[in-house]
Amino acid sequence: MANIAIILGKSGTGKSTSIKTLDPKSTVVLNVLGKRLPFKGSQSLYNAENKNLFQVEDSPSVISILKNIGDKAPHVHNVVIDDSIYIMRKEYFARAKEAGYNKYTELAQHFQQIVTTCEKLRTDLNIFLILHSEDIQSDKVTVGYKVSTIGNLLDQQYNPVEVVPMVLFSAIKYDDKGNPQYGFYTHRCMQGSVEIPAKTPDGMFEEDFIPNDLGYVVKKMEEYYN
Repeated sequence: MANIAIILGKSGTGKSTSIKTLDPKSTVVLNVLGKRLPFKGSQSLYNAENKNLFQVEDSPSVISILKNIGDKAPHVHNVVIDDSIYIMRKEYFARAKEAGYNKYTELAQHFQQIVTTCEKLRTDLNIFLILHSEDIQSDKVTVGYKVSTIGNLLDQQYNPVEVVPMVLFSAIKYDDKGNPQYGFYTHRCMQGSVEIPAKTPDGMFEEDFIPNDLGYVVKKMEEYYN
């Protein structure tokens, strides 16, 4: 069973930037939106020629690549599916004219098939699903965060956070001089009146907030499981 983790957070909080500390020789990035990776030198590190960057559009493509990596690429130990929720969104817009509620169930099933495929891959693989968050509000006040999907009809049926063992929540803290510190929350906690939906296996991380560094995350996962 591969190690699966969701990286959840708002745009601009350092989710994709965290890829830069991974070894590109043992990492594959599946790019759903086709946007450039947001760190210097990324185009020379991750590209089609190096066979470590692939443009993907739908769940069958993702599943096919994951299986191929699992069976035929033993040198690969990290897979990042960047902006992975847009796999669901693209299918939703392609099927926008379909009436009825069945398509919402099918959208959830197709995304879950990706997670299920990851669960069946070899144990030395780390799979990171990067997802955008949106606010949970009560009386127009933010009280928490959830995965940004395609609406309440789907949310009532499926929550990706519930089906994986690790969720790192990306955020920005500011020091007393106003300098930003990009990082990941590792445990569920309260920040003021807002609940942070992070979770990791008991004892994997002592810190509640770590740098947005997937290389460090991989190291802690390896130490914990091995």
